[in-house]
Amino acid sequence: GGQPERQLAVRPHTEACRSVRFDPQGLHLISCGSDCSVQRRDLAANKPVWKTSRAHASAINVCEPLGPHGVGTGDDDGVVHVWDTRQKCSVMSFSEHADVIQDLHFCLAKLQLACCSSDGHLSVYDLRKGRLEARSDELEEELLSMAPLKQGKKLVVGCASGVVGIFSWGDFGDFSDRLTPAVLGSTDAVEAIVPLGEHAMLTGSADGRLRA
Repeated sequence: GGQPERQLAVRPHTEACRSVRFDPQGLHLISCGSDCSVQRRDLAANKPVWKTSRAHASAINVCEPLGPHGVGTGDDDGVVHVWDTRQKCSVMSFSEHADVIQDLHFCLAKLQLACCSSDGHLSVYDLRKGRLEARSDELEEELLSMAPLKQGKKLVVGCASGVVGIFSWGDFGDFSDRLTPAVLGSTDAVEAIVPLGEHAMLTGSADGRLRA
Protein backbone atom coordinates (compact mmCIF):
# COMPACT_ATOMS: atom_id res chain seq x y z
CA GLY A 1 0.00 0.00 0.00
CA GLY A 2 0.90 3.66 -0.19
CA GLN A 3 2.61 5.68 2.46
CA PRO A 4 0.37 7.17 5.16
CA GLU A 5 -0.23 10.92 4.98
CA ARG A 6 -0.78 13.17 7.95
CA GLN A 7 -4.27 14.68 7.74
CA LEU A 8 -4.26 16.82 10.84
CA ALA A 9 -1.71 18.71 12.92
CA VAL A 10 -2.88 20.51 16.02
CA ARG A 11 -1.89 21.15 19.63
CA PRO A 12 -5.14 21.40 21.59
CA HIS A 13 -3.48 21.12 25.02
CA THR A 14 -0.64 23.01 26.70
CA GLU A 15 0.45 19.87 28.59
CA ALA A 16 0.23 16.12 27.93
CA CYS A 17 -2.77 14.99 25.89
CA ARG A 18 -3.89 11.85 27.74
CA SER A 19 -7.01 10.68 25.90
CA VAL A 20 -8.45 11.11 22.39
CA ARG A 21 -11.77 9.72 21.12
CA PHE A 22 -13.87 10.11 18.00
CA ASP A 23 -17.51 11.09 18.46
CA PRO A 24 -20.09 8.49 17.28
CA GLN A 25 -20.35 10.08 13.82
CA GLY A 26 -16.59 10.40 13.35
CA LEU A 27 -16.89 14.11 12.61
CA HIS A 28 -15.40 15.44 15.84
CA LEU A 29 -12.40 14.59 17.97
CA ILE A 30 -12.72 14.75 21.76
CA SER A 31 -9.51 15.20 23.75
CA CYS A 32 -8.42 15.93 27.31
CA GLY A 33 -5.14 16.46 29.07
CA SER A 34 -3.11 17.08 32.17
CA ASP A 35 -3.71 20.83 31.67
CA CYS A 36 -7.24 20.10 33.04
CA SER A 37 -8.94 21.03 29.76
CA VAL A 38 -11.31 19.11 27.49
CA GLN A 39 -12.49 19.99 24.01
CA ARG A 40 -14.47 18.79 21.00
CA ARG A 41 -12.83 19.63 17.67
CA ASP A 42 -14.45 19.75 14.24
CA LEU A 43 -12.15 17.65 12.05
CA ALA A 44 -13.17 19.22 8.73
CA ALA A 45 -12.56 22.78 9.93
CA ASN A 46 -9.79 21.81 12.40
CA LYS A 47 -11.31 24.13 14.98
CA PRO A 48 -12.68 23.52 18.49
CA VAL A 49 -16.48 23.76 18.60
CA TRP A 50 -16.57 23.39 22.39
CA LYS A 51 -13.84 23.80 24.98
CA THR A 52 -13.56 24.08 28.76
CA SER A 53 -10.16 25.15 30.02
CA ARG A 54 -10.55 24.39 33.75
CA ALA A 55 -12.85 21.40 33.48
CA HIS A 56 -11.39 19.65 36.55
CA ALA A 57 -9.34 20.64 39.57
CA SER A 58 -6.72 18.02 38.68
CA ALA A 59 -5.32 16.50 35.49
CA ILE A 60 -7.89 14.77 33.28
CA ASN A 61 -6.90 11.22 32.41
CA VAL A 62 -9.70 9.98 30.16
CA CYS A 63 -12.64 11.22 28.07
CA GLU A 64 -15.58 9.43 26.49
CA PRO A 65 -18.27 10.59 24.03
CA LEU A 66 -21.79 10.29 25.42
CA GLY A 67 -23.99 10.50 22.35
CA PRO A 68 -24.16 13.52 20.01
CA HIS A 69 -23.85 16.25 22.69
CA GLY A 70 -22.38 14.57 25.78
CA VAL A 71 -18.83 14.06 27.01
CA GLY A 72 -17.64 12.19 30.09
CA THR A 73 -14.29 12.94 31.77
CA GLY A 74 -12.38 11.38 34.66
CA ASP A 75 -9.40 12.83 36.52
CA ASP A 76 -6.42 11.89 38.69
CA ASP A 77 -8.37 12.45 41.92
CA GLY A 78 -11.16 10.04 40.98
CA VAL A 79 -13.72 12.70 40.00
CA VAL A 80 -16.03 12.10 37.02
CA HIS A 81 -17.84 14.93 35.21
CA VAL A 82 -20.58 14.66 32.59
CA TRP A 83 -20.77 17.55 30.12
CA ASP A 84 -23.43 18.77 27.71
CA THR A 85 -21.46 20.53 24.98
CA ARG A 86 -24.37 22.90 24.40
CA GLN A 87 -23.61 24.33 27.84
CA LYS A 88 -20.47 25.66 29.51
CA CYS A 89 -20.69 23.77 32.80
CA SER A 90 -20.83 20.12 33.78
CA VAL A 91 -24.34 18.74 34.25
CA MET A 92 -23.33 15.91 36.60
CA SER A 93 -20.39 15.24 38.91
CA PHE A 94 -19.47 12.07 40.80
CA SER A 95 -16.74 11.49 43.36
CA GLU A 96 -17.04 7.91 44.61
CA HIS A 97 -13.48 6.99 43.61
CA ALA A 98 -10.33 7.68 45.63
CA ASP A 99 -7.75 7.35 42.84
CA VAL A 100 -7.21 7.90 39.12
CA ILE A 101 -10.09 7.21 36.75
CA GLN A 102 -8.36 4.99 34.20
CA ASP A 103 -11.13 4.32 31.69
CA LEU A 104 -14.75 5.13 30.86
CA HIS A 105 -17.32 3.19 28.85
CA PHE A 106 -20.73 4.54 27.82
CA CYS A 107 -23.62 2.13 27.28
CA LEU A 108 -26.02 4.01 25.01
CA ALA A 109 -28.84 1.45 25.28
CA LYS A 110 -29.02 1.86 29.06
CA LEU A 111 -27.70 5.42 29.29
CA GLN A 112 -25.15 4.24 31.83
CA LEU A 113 -21.50 5.21 32.26
CA ALA A 114 -19.02 2.67 33.62
CA CYS A 115 -15.82 3.94 35.26
CA CYS A 116 -12.80 1.92 36.37
CA SER A 117 -10.15 3.23 38.73
CA SER A 118 -6.77 2.55 40.25
CA ASP A 119 -8.56 2.31 43.62
CA GLY A 120 -9.76 -1.20 42.70
CA HIS A 121 -13.42 -0.33 42.16
CA LEU A 122 -15.70 -0.16 39.15
CA SER A 123 -18.67 2.20 39.30
CA VAL A 124 -21.69 2.50 37.02
CA TYR A 125 -23.72 5.72 36.86
CA ASP A 126 -27.29 6.09 35.62
CA LEU A 127 -27.23 9.22 33.47
CA ARG A 128 -31.03 9.42 33.29
CA LYS A 129 -31.29 9.80 37.06
CA GLY A 130 -27.87 11.35 37.67
CA ARG A 131 -26.87 8.91 40.37
CA LEU A 132 -24.66 5.95 41.21
CA GLU A 133 -26.31 2.76 39.92
CA ALA A 134 -23.76 0.15 41.03
CA ARG A 135 -20.32 -0.15 42.58
CA SER A 136 -18.09 -3.20 42.70
CA ASP A 137 -16.52 -4.68 45.78
CA GLU A 138 -12.87 -3.89 46.48
CA LEU A 139 -11.33 -6.10 43.80
CA GLU A 140 -7.73 -5.89 45.03
CA GLU A 141 -6.76 -5.02 41.48
CA GLU A 142 -5.76 -1.77 39.80
CA LEU A 143 -8.35 -1.48 37.02
CA LEU A 144 -6.86 0.05 33.89
CA SER A 145 -9.01 -0.54 30.80
CA MET A 146 -12.46 -1.69 29.66
CA ALA A 147 -14.35 -2.95 26.62
CA PRO A 148 -17.85 -4.38 25.99
CA LEU A 149 -18.39 -7.84 24.51
CA LYS A 150 -21.39 -10.01 23.56
CA GLN A 151 -23.58 -7.07 22.56
CA GLY A 152 -22.88 -5.30 25.83
CA LYS A 153 -23.87 -8.25 28.02
CA LYS A 154 -20.26 -8.54 29.22
CA LEU A 155 -17.72 -5.92 30.26
CA VAL A 156 -14.06 -6.99 30.22
CA VAL A 157 -11.61 -5.09 32.42
CA GLY A 158 -7.81 -5.08 32.14
CA CYS A 159 -5.87 -5.13 35.41
CA ALA A 160 -2.36 -4.16 36.51
CA SER A 161 -1.68 -7.78 37.53
CA GLY A 162 -2.16 -9.03 33.97
CA VAL A 163 -5.62 -10.42 34.70
CA VAL A 164 -8.60 -9.61 32.48
CA GLY A 165 -11.72 -9.65 34.63
CA ILE A 166 -15.19 -10.21 33.18
CA PHE A 167 -18.37 -8.60 34.55
CA SER A 168 -21.89 -9.55 33.50
CA TRP A 169 -23.62 -6.23 32.81
CA GLY A 170 -25.93 -5.49 35.71
CA ASP A 171 -23.98 -7.66 38.15
CA PHE A 172 -20.99 -5.55 39.16
CA GLY A 173 -20.18 -6.82 42.64
CA ASP A 174 -17.30 -9.03 41.52
CA PHE A 175 -15.91 -10.54 38.34
CA SER A 176 -18.08 -13.37 37.02
CA ASP A 177 -14.95 -14.85 35.41
CA ARG A 178 -11.26 -14.09 34.96
CA LEU A 179 -8.70 -14.66 32.25
CA THR A 180 -5.45 -15.25 34.13
CA PRO A 181 -1.91 -14.32 33.01
CA ALA A 182 -1.33 -18.02 32.30
CA VAL A 183 -4.15 -17.94 29.74
CA LEU A 184 -3.21 -14.55 28.31
CA GLY A 185 0.50 -15.25 28.12
CA SER A 186 1.73 -12.27 30.16
CA THR A 187 1.88 -11.01 33.73
CA ASP A 188 2.21 -7.41 32.55
CA ALA A 189 -0.50 -4.82 33.10
CA VAL A 190 -3.34 -4.84 30.54
CA GLU A 191 -3.43 -1.15 29.70
CA ALA A 192 -5.75 -1.21 26.67
CA ILE A 193 -8.55 -3.41 25.35
CA VAL A 194 -10.37 -3.19 22.02
CA PRO A 195 -13.25 -5.52 21.09
CA LEU A 196 -12.82 -7.65 17.96
CA GLY A 197 -16.41 -8.38 17.06
CA GLU A 198 -18.66 -9.61 19.86
CA HIS A 199 -16.67 -12.56 21.16
CA ALA A 200 -12.98 -11.62 20.96
CA MET A 201 -10.69 -8.81 22.07
CA LEU A 202 -7.28 -7.27 21.41
CA THR A 203 -5.23 -6.34 24.47
CA GLY A 204 -2.26 -4.03 24.77
CA SER A 205 0.09 -4.75 27.67
CA ALA A 206 2.90 -2.97 29.47
CA ASP A 207 5.45 -5.30 27.81
CA GLY A 208 4.65 -3.63 24.46
CA ARG A 209 2.82 -6.62 23.00
CA LEU A 210 -0.62 -6.90 21.40
CA ARG A 211 -2.52 -10.11 22.02
CA ALA A 212 -5.81 -11.38 20.61
